[in-house]
Amino acid sequence: MATKGFDKEAWIPTSCNGCFNVCAIKVHRKDGKVVGVKGDSSVLSSKGKVCGKSMARVADLYDPNRVTVPLKRTNPEKGIGVDPKWKEISWEEAMTTIVERLDKVRKDDPRKLVLANFDLCNMAVVSGFGEGFGTPNYDLYNATYCGSGLHTIFFLTLGTVNSEIDLERCNYMVLWGAQLGLGANNNCMRAIDNMAKARKRGARLVVIDPICGHAGAKADEWVPILPGTDGALALGMVNVLLNELGLYDAEFLKRKTNAPYLVRPDGRYARDPQSHEPLVWDPVEKKAKQYDAADVEDYALAGVYHLTDGACTPAFELLKQHVRKYSVEEVSRITTVPVDTIRRIAREFGEASQIGATIEMDGQTLPLRPAAIDFKRGVNAHKNGYFNCFSLQLLNIVVGAPNNPGGLLGTNAIGPYSLWRAYKGKDGLLTNNHYELARGAAFFSPYPPKKAAPPDSLNLMSLFPATGFLPAMPHFTMHDPGKFRLPYKPSALIMCRSNFIKSYLDPRAIADNLKKLDFILAFARQIDEVSEFADILLPEAHDFERYWTFPANQPLGFITPGPGKWYGQIVQPVVDPPPGVRNWLDVLMDIAERLGILAGMNEVINRRTGFDVAFELGVASEKLRPDKKYTVEEICKKQVEVYTGGVPYNDEMFRESAAIDFYPKSIEESFPGPFVEGRIPIYLEHLIDVGEDVKKVTKKLGMDWWDTSPYRPLADWRPCPPFESKAEGYDLFLANSKTALVAHSLNAENAWIDDVCKRHRMDHYILVHTSAAAKKGIKDGDMIWVESETEVRVKGKARVTECVHPKVVGTLGNLGGWARGKPIAKGKGIHSNSLIKFDWEMVDPVSGQIDTCARVKIYKAGNNNE
Repeated sequence: MATKGFDKEAWIPTSCNGCFNVCAIKVHRKDGKVVGVKGDSSVLSSKGKVCGKSMARVADLYDPNRVTVPLKRTNPEKGIGVDPKWKEISWEEAMTTIVERLDKVRKDDPRKLVLANFDLCNMAVVSGFGEGFGTPNYDLYNATYCGSGLHTIFFLTLGTVNSEIDLERCNYMVLWGAQLGLGANNNCMRAIDNMAKARKRGARLVVIDPICGHAGAKADEWVPILPGTDGALALGMVNVLLNELGLYDAEFLKRKTNAPYLVRPDGRYARDPQSHEPLVWDPVEKKAKQYDAADVEDYALAGVYHLTDGACTPAFELLKQHVRKYSVEEVSRITTVPVDTIRRIAREFGEASQIGATIEMDGQTLPLRPAAIDFKRGVNAHKNGYFNCFSLQLLNIVVGAPNNPGGLLGTNAIGPYSLWRAYKGKDGLLTNNHYELARGAAFFSPYPPKKAAPPDSLNLMSLFPATGFLPAMPHFTMHDPGKFRLPYKPSALIMCRSNFIKSYLDPRAIADNLKKLDFILAFARQIDEVSEFADILLPEAHDFERYWTFPANQPLGFITPGPGKWYGQIVQPVVDPPPGVRNWLDVLMDIAERLGILAGMNEVINRRTGFDVAFELGVASEKLRPDKKYTVEEICKKQVEVYTGGVPYNDEMFRESAAIDFYPKSIEESFPGPFVEGRIPIYLEHLIDVGEDVKKVTKKLGMDWWDTSPYRPLADWRPCPPFESKAEGYDLFLANSKTALVAHSLNAENAWIDDVCKRHRMDHYILVHTSAAAKKGIKDGDMIWVESETEVRVKGKARVTECVHPKVVGTLGNLGGWARGKPIAKGKGIHSNSLIKFDWEMVDPVSGQIDTCARVKIYKAGNNNE
């Protein structure tokens, strides 16, 4: 039901779900219909502005192809392009069938149920259903390229899940495989505003990317790079800073990282014989001391020191020696970036960091480091994703940028009311567990690492003890459970907001997985590519028609770091859904009640939402009772009570604004770098033991093929598997870039967005460099084939351009759909994932990241489509 208390015509505050950023908006309702969308000027996430995705949500709401009734598959055959032959059924028939099928699974082995969704902000309810049912398989099973390496490194070095450049104080910004502030990244609207102001005041922007997309087009300098070679370039720049220029923040390294930790010849820390804590060398007293001893006068970063453990060397010295092999000449050969460019950007970045500078803020003197490198999917989505990201982060670390003004800020390592906080953990290193405790999902605390063990879940978490995010493994385990020694085979799937057949590797492999399942339940507004495999399809409410759990903006990841305030946004219904259309989470509650698992589900929701603790502290009037079925609306309103310190929800709270303010951020919450005691690692000593642990377990399981060689403490670059291919004729590399209007595969069916994309010079095209086009006899606008080594090919129009690396074929967004239920999106743009092979060799053994590289060739399409 639409939120009560508003006039017949009104601007109703809520939050947008056009992408994952959930910007605050106001929706214009007139005569029961939505007729407009604008930003909510009272909330920092939008400051009164919205992007095209948000404006176009009206078209999603009134899509004539929208699912509004339960549907049942009548065609037993399943496959890509196979017509399900849907039949309309009643809700009662649908629910009876669903409960019968799921009850059968639960009695057999509850672990055989898989929940796949990307309803990120509502994971407390989804995880509640999963754990209540008895399955461990309920994570974000679709975020294939999102960030297994990326988020892990942010957890380790920033104490939180994500990062953003401090755009308000940064003078030298490097966007590396990222587009922060250009319409396709975190906290989108505020970042765009801050980026525009930074550029206006003279901040320099350098973009490193194979494709000159939105970010490159707006930059002072675009540096084209061969896909997957980012780690090599970063280590080459580290080498320039440390060994050629001697330009690094020694005090930061000594006191805020493990750079001074002494390392034995076997690669492990030298430790105090009594406390077993790591040792450092005090050059003033010329003796080894425990790293956190109060009487350490200084920390040695260089030299060799003879202890009972042998000749020991500071970790920083080992890093300096290690990166010497990444000479600018060798790095240039690998990346194709010119030698002079490598040296110049490294020098500019180091000098712009203003090492030693300070700034006065709120009566405190803080380090000022107004240079930062931001990196996202483009760097991460490779087999070496973990170390690619770590290598780039080393650049930020050596100049002292992490969590300091002007530098790279973690998205809120210290949360409101101290609900979460990064802290000093094992061996004095930065540790956290906030995301894992607060929301669940596919996030874990990567440090200290867990013990390896035989797998019990599809995500193989127990075989990736050092990762912090692991959403992409289930498709491999579903494909061959026996290979991974999984003690069961999945038989049922519930999915919503997760078009993983389109967002993963080769769709043919995913289709094979889906055909093996006995029962698939899908919730959808539009019948997309993966929904075509469902046995029962239920209509899903639009976010203008439903409540979410609170706060929808997830302060841990989606409030811009730095100064500001803590606030919580709501998603509340603006209009009534079509008759019979419901919030999919409320339907899950109904299913849980019929299955008899409400008590277990509510117990988990109490834990995930903090109701348990809030009730014990007297902040919440009650927690969820085990015997009561709740709605998402009821849970949302109870969460408002918790976040406001015990103030009960009332209808006036969100009458004028989509958010309620908690309080202004403190200086410690804004810039946690100087205040958090945990040290940032530049040397990953824990990986030595993790690698040995994983090797022991996999060997015992008979999985000798599992590669543990990358578990090393110092960052290295390794080529993507396609780099080592010897297949003839495949002379180009594939790369993909995000667009500002199409988020994931959510918006391509939107008529308004499609209209803009059709007018754009590149969105629906295959980008071919002028030199490659000339060599192949291809002209701008020609229909061409792109074929990969898997012998899969896709066809589209060539856009001959200088805005792509000469050795790269570029594509934009997750386009090229084929679903019958999305006729606008069907056949438009390029589905580049079809060209990437589904093979275990594409997986990073440390983080579980999937590689998106592919070798391809291009040629003109003939008149007969050949």
